[in-house]
This record gives sequence, C-alpha cells and structure tokens, in this order.
Amino acid sequence: MAQYKTKTLDRTKPPKAGPQSKVTFPKYFEKEYANGFKLFVVENHELPIVTMSFVVKSGSTFDGNLPGLASMTSELLTKGTEKRTATQIAEDIDFVGGSLSSSASWDASQIFVSVLKTHLDTGFDILQDVVLNPTFPQEEINRVKTQRLASIQQLKADPGYLADTRFSAAVFGEHPYGKPPGGTEKSVNAVRRENFVRFHKDFYTPDNSFIVFAGDITPKEAEKYAAKYFVKRKGKRTAESISPPTSGVMKTAIYIVDKPAAVQSALRIGQIGIARNNPDYIKVFVMNTLLGGYFSSRINMNLREVHGYTYGGRSSFDARLLPGVFEVSTDVRNEVTAETVDEVLKELNRIKDTMPSKEEMDMVKNYLVGLFPIQLETPQQVAGRVITIELYHLPKNYYKNYRENIQKVTARDIHGVAKKYIQPECLAIVLSGNSKEIAAKLKKFGQIEVFNSDGNKISE
Repeated sequence: MAQYKTKTLDRTKPPKAGPQSKVTFPKYFEKEYANGFKLFVVENHELPIVTMSFVVKSGSTFDGNLPGLASMTSELLTKGTEKRTATQIAEDIDFVGGSLSSSASWDASQIFVSVLKTHLDTGFDILQDVVLNPTFPQEEINRVKTQRLASIQQLKADPGYLADTRFSAAVFGEHPYGKPPGGTEKSVNAVRRENFVRFHKDFYTPDNSFIVFAGDITPKEAEKYAAKYFVKRKGKRTAESISPPTSGVMKTAIYIVDKPAAVQSALRIGQIGIARNNPDYIKVFVMNTLLGGYFSSRINMNLREVHGYTYGGRSSFDARLLPGVFEVSTDVRNEVTAETVDEVLKELNRIKDTMPSKEEMDMVKNYLVGLFPIQLETPQQVAGRVITIELYHLPKNYYKNYRENIQKVTARDIHGVAKKYIQPECLAIVLSGNSKEIAAKLKKFGQIEVFNSDGNKISE
C-alpha cells in the first residue's frame, strides 16, 4: 500500500491570502429632475426580480422633542392610504408574492418593495401610494402607539438596550443623537396625528428624496415609472439643518443602570466619533477593524482569548451625516467588570500610542479586501451602496476605488487617526448591571452615577 506523507499545518498562523479577485463596482444609471428628485437604476437581469427603495434624506435626527416620530411615521405609511386600508395594502402585496417594508435610521427614512418583474406595475403602484398618499388613520396610530409602548416596556428588561440608551445620553446630551430613535414612553404618549402629517409634509419632498430600482429593469423602464408619479411633484424641504453634536463627556465618567440580581453587565465605552463623509473615514475604518471590528481584532483577542472575560468584544464607529459614536461593547461577568474596563483602556491607549505591526496590517487589509466582493453579490447589495453614496455625498467612484484605498492605508495612517479620534481621557463608561456588586471597583475610573431602568438618577 502506498504511503502518503501529510504536511503538518501550523494552526497558530492564518493561511496566506490568495490573489485578489477581479471585482469592480458595477456601473449604474443616475438622473436628476428639475424638481430635485433623483432616479438611480442598478440593472441586473440574472433573476426576474425588481426591488425599489424610496429614500427620504431625513430620519430620526429630525424627531425634535418627540423621539420616535420618524420611525413611527415610516411605519404608518403602510397602514392606510387614500385608496387602500392597511389590510388591503398587505393583501395586495401578498397576492403578487412581493414584500413591503418601511423603516427609519438616523439619517434617512426608507420604503422598500420587492416583486417579480411580471408584477412590477402592482409593486410600484403600492410603493407610490404609500409614499404619496398616506392618511395616518387614527385607529392605526393608536395601534402603533400601543405596540411601541409595549415594546419599550419589554426593552427595559434588556441590559443591552438600557446600556445603549444611557450611553447615547451620556455621549450626546440633549442633541437628537442622545435620545432613543424608537421613542420613549413620554414621547409616544404625546405624539399626535398632526405630528405625522407635518413630518411627512416637511421631509417627504421631491428635493429631499430619491428612488433606486435594482434588478430586472432598464433605465428606460424605470424612467417611465418615475415620470408617472414623482417627476412632476412640487414642494421643497423647509426644515433647517441640525447642528453637529458636542460631547457630553468632558472627562471619563461611569454611568451604571442598576439591574439588581444581574450576574453580568452590558458594557459600553466610547465617545463622539466621525461623520460618514469624513476624509479619514477609510483610515478610521481600517483602524477600527484592527482594534475591534472583526474576530481577530485586538479587543476580541484580549477579552475572549487571552483573559476569558467574555464570549466576544467589539468596537465600531457609527458614522452618520453628523459625527456619530465610537463605541466598544461587550457583556461581561460581574466579578471581572473592572478588569475588563482596564483591558479595554489598555487597548485604546495601545492603538493610540504605538503603530501596528506589518503582520497585523496585512491581515486586516486582506480581510477587508476579501470581504468586499461578497458584499456586492446581489443587485440589492449594490443598491445599498448607491444609497450610501447619495445619502452621504460621497464621490461617485467611491466604491470603484474602495479596495485600492484600503490597500493604501499604512501603519502610520492607523497611528495618526487613532491619536486624532480616540481620547481615552474623555470616555463615557456605561454598564447595565448589579450596581452593588460592580460599583466599588469602578470608582478608580471616574465619578459614578447610578440610574434606574426608567432613566432616573438614583445615586452618585
């Protein structure tokens, strides 16, 4: 019998990266009309499916003194129009095997429809109807408010939600980013039908919106649909812009949301980050990936593999139209809470004070470059990138040059943006957990404030 020798693999080292795949960002059609409305088409005829994303360039940032207004407005669009009830809307889209959804982020409100090409007329008619002709029926408002209040009550039992809510309030203070985009009990109870009508009138205007068709459709076909309902619309957005946030954290401080009897804490550490169109964004993105943005990141390896404090830790820069948040997040056992904070601070100082190794740089850049092609596998994924370009005023060739720009990032760049955007001396350290068990050891990091699940301060 022939003898075969097997090669012993060194599993302590990752395999070498293969050659870079030849993937380019697909071309797409774009047209702007006299009323300011824009049309985009991502053409792909591999499957007989068309998706339509109607995007309004205003979201929860414009909630004002009614947190949750943007998200509830978008939800109510599909709950009744001048010619369809909520039930009829659901039945009409189900009858053609399509899907309809609506949502709001900080920066945008979006209505999404997906249908087979043969049912495009029906799908588009439903889309334009919910966008242009919502009636905000009072019975649907009552139902949505009841559901939203029940959801908020449930979330008060979720340590992660409590930590996120207190963290946003600590970092952003009274800025809109400091309030829950899903709303509070007070704001949900206070909101009225006229608020939804006003938000729709103020922001769902031609010059403040655009549509992206993706899939089995040509630009010529898409133009016919856009021209029928959106091109001749009148009206302009009149709402003023929102000022950038200023930090609510002047020096590192500790905020605990008390969860009596909890055996672990939801931990959030961070500060104000950057805007999405910041020229340093790609450098910051690579830096954060190395720090805490993927499994082999420094924070995850430290907290999970070296110390065994948690199943996983991560960091992120939530870059928005205005500077968003930089956040380190994890869930950790009570008895090692202070030690976990210590290790996170060590990692923040290490990436700020020293340059990463060539091995680290190669690994993180190969990861990001290799990940990019699978993020463009469907027309809908490409459409998502087109939305990002338009929403955040990025260069048209942003994703065409994306992998090249990732490869250009140097260790010196990483060191530079870390020093520029991470300030360990001005951090909000937020925990949702058992204050009696964790507070004493946290005093060394800064002044402590303790809150209950309703957001009321109960001690310092």
